[in-house]
Amino acid sequence: MRRLSFLALGLLLGIEFSASSAHAGPLMPCIKATLSANGGILVLNEITYDDPDESHPRHAQISTFRVLSRYIDPNEGLRLNGPNEYWAGTLWSVVLTNRGKSYVPACSYTLVTDDAEYLILVGAALFGETPALSIYRRRDHPGQPFVGPGPDHGVLVRQIPLHDLWSQEQIPQLITDHTPQWFASGTFSLSSDNRTLIHKTRWGKTLQISLATGEIKPQ
Repeated sequence: MRRLSFLALGLLLGIEFSASSAHAGPLMPCIKATLSANGGILVLNEITYDDPDESHPRHAQISTFRVLSRYIDPNEGLRLNGPNEYWAGTLWSVVLTNRGKSYVPACSYTLVTDDAEYLILVGAALFGETPALSIYRRRDHPGQPFVGPGPDHGVLVRQIPLHDLWSQEQIPQLITDHTPQWFASGTFSLSSDNRTLIHKTRWGKTLQISLATGEIKPQ
């Protein structure tokens, strides 16, 4: 089992774009990139806004999470020999579009498996329509005889609401900007085969979440 770091997991999620935001506080920086545990997969978050002027109030219209693999040059003797690492084209992506909904989860924390087969968006779960976890899998797999038409934008496995992870008594009745995010003081890790997400809540309860089905089992 390999523990994943959220880049200061205990911090607040940052921006979850909403039509109405009571008790608004200062916005946290938006997470724009996530590196897999083995360092071989990179997820980039590209956001399109309704107003290009950063000084204006604006909302996210499209959020694209691109899954990239580390670049390996087949011509070893001809590659650039230097201190940096390079990334090849997009393996697959998840595209979220604002189509009349009140929010686009543009700045979600993300988890990605070392084999690039699964991407998990960690939602704020502050609003009724916002899932705690959204699990996506790659549509086109290496070695399969048929590749689907169009770009691979992944397949949604399941959106998991917070009440499937916490008991009703543990969910706060009043939520403000100063309320810790649901994942604060908890931990996430992946099984060795990259097929199970393991979450330990702040109360010490451990849950095993199947990435293939979204099924949740207590450990």
